[in-house]
Amino acid sequence: MILSIWRSPHGALLGTALALVAAFPATAATFSITDITGTWTGIDGNPWYSSGMGTLNIRWGAAATTSGPSGFNFTAASDVTIGSGDQFILGELTHLNFPIWSGTGADGADLALAMTIDGIVQTFNYSFTIDETPNNVALANCPIFQISTVPCDDKIDFTSPFSLATFTKGNANYTLELLGFSRTVDAFNPVTSFITEEYKASSGFLVGRLVVDPQTVAIADPEPQPNPEPQPVPEPTSLVAMLLTGLGGKGLKRHQAARRSSKAA
Repeated sequence: MILSIWRSPHGALLGTALALVAAFPATAATFSITDITGTWTGIDGNPWYSSGMGTLNIRWGAAATTSGPSGFNFTAASDVTIGSGDQFILGELTHLNFPIWSGTGADGADLALAMTIDGIVQTFNYSFTIDETPNNVALANCPIFQISTVPCDDKIDFTSPFSLATFTKGNANYTLELLGFSRTVDAFNPVTSFITEEYKASSGFLVGRLVVDPQTVAIADPEPQPNPEPQPVPEPTSLVAMLLTGLGGKGLKRHQAARRSSKAA
């Protein structure tokens, strides 16, 4: 399933982050998420025609028109409190799809999502794939995901929904799972990719949730056990007395046995 094209007003900011609670069982773990930021850390493309690493906005390609190159913009959402498994908006991702010269495009881009969770900064890294298409072909020759009447649309999705980074709360490890892109914050229906028409910009709200990592569940420390009562160690003089007492007892038994033997004789 893919997302239809829509326009996003340039420069529009997200007012508040909307926690979208889905049909997941309630859990005891809750998280306070503040200071969400998104930083583009890399572009899989020609470095001579790439810019914006380390910022919210990246660009790639040698522009073939006055519209400029293609690129991504990221606008972070604001603070939110959620439970584990609750779906929430991380920010708005805008894809700019403008004509660029062949050989100057990009196949992917890396986004580092940082946020303060319960007072501790956590960073999760994700890679997005970019399906750049030719624009000088007939509409019938465009990819199967083509939805507009202008050749040819581009497609964006992410490589993996899970980050390798985890953090611990209670006795469990958690990670941030990307669920997809939602067209609006009040009509939640995320999809794993979206399409942008040529000469257009389209946006999607990036949706995620904090989930328990089943492969790295922390094991709770066992209850401390009380130390056993120490047993008294006999002093050397006591050991000698015990030894003499034992030897004396054995001598008395031999003497009594000898007396019984002489009487019997």
